[in-house]
Amino acid sequence: MKKYFVLLLLAALFTVACNKEKTQVPGQAIVYHDQVAPLTFTKIRLGDGVPLALDISFRWKVVEPQAFFRQFPTEEHFTQGILLPRATEILRRVSNNYESVDSVFFTQRERYIAQLKAALLEEASEPGVLMKEVILSNIIFPATFTQAMEKTGLRQQELTRIEQQNAIDIAAADAERKKARADGQVAIAQAEAEGRLQDIKAQTEKSRRQSELAKAETEAQITKRKAEGEAEKQRLLAKADLEKQRGLKQLELEKERERMQIELERQEEVARVDFENQLELARLCQDNPTYASFLVNRELASKVEIAVLPAGNDVGVLGGFLKGGLKD
Repeated sequence: MKKYFVLLLLAALFTVACNKEKTQVPGQAIVYHDQVAPLTFTKIRLGDGVPLALDISFRWKVVEPQAFFRQFPTEEHFTQGILLPRATEILRRVSNNYESVDSVFFTQRERYIAQLKAALLEEASEPGVLMKEVILSNIIFPATFTQAMEKTGLRQQELTRIEQQNAIDIAAADAERKKARADGQVAIAQAEAEGRLQDIKAQTEKSRRQSELAKAETEAQITKRKAEGEAEKQRLLAKADLEKQRGLKQLELEKERERMQIELERQEEVARVDFENQLELARLCQDNPTYASFLVNRELASKVEIAVLPAGNDVGVLGGFLKGGLKD
């Protein structure tokens, strides 16, 4: 705690030394310079309760002197009385949204810093004050946490070194093993080496036979598939030809059906016309019995070549027809 009080005192002295509050040239208005307030915030706790300390510098300027100095006698009063506690409140609120110190230490540090600076720029100001810049120069994690991180880092480095050494040892052992194998191949006359060689040959021969067997089975399957494919092709061709023949026969039947229908309709039309002619002739005979008798006699005369004239002197139309028939 004494360390932080000393830092606060030094910050205040630095602010007084750096802040030339006003510069006034005779005949000109007062010019207010930028104020720089380096502040240290302690016990800013995250969501998991881990406290942080933050070193933050605020760069601000008085832009409305009347409104500002009606509230604060000096810039230092604003810094210590308003800016420090308000910024503390903002920092604690934003920090509490981060549940784990690990996230702030590793993956979400940049996001955390950006959110802190944005919140301070937006909320830490005051009417008559222009907050120009917020600089977060340091995040101080608890000593126990940093020590644990350092130990973890050292352990990780040691593990990495051990892994590298293991890799070197394994490589050396592998090289030695390869050398021993080469020596054994040179001294293949020895029984153990000869036995291993025979095993290798046996395994190689077994693998070769299995490969040939698999190849033969594959070729047999290929031949079978080709035969099946050719048979399927012939079946489909035969089916297609049968369908074609059925279609042609069906087409011929349809044409014959249409021809018969047309012939039937023609015969019906001829019969209808003939019936109408017979009906008209019957009506004519009914209305003119003399003409009917003429037709009968004419039919008989055409067969026996004998003409029979109707009785009476009124030959009229019948006589004309008869003469015409005789002339023929």
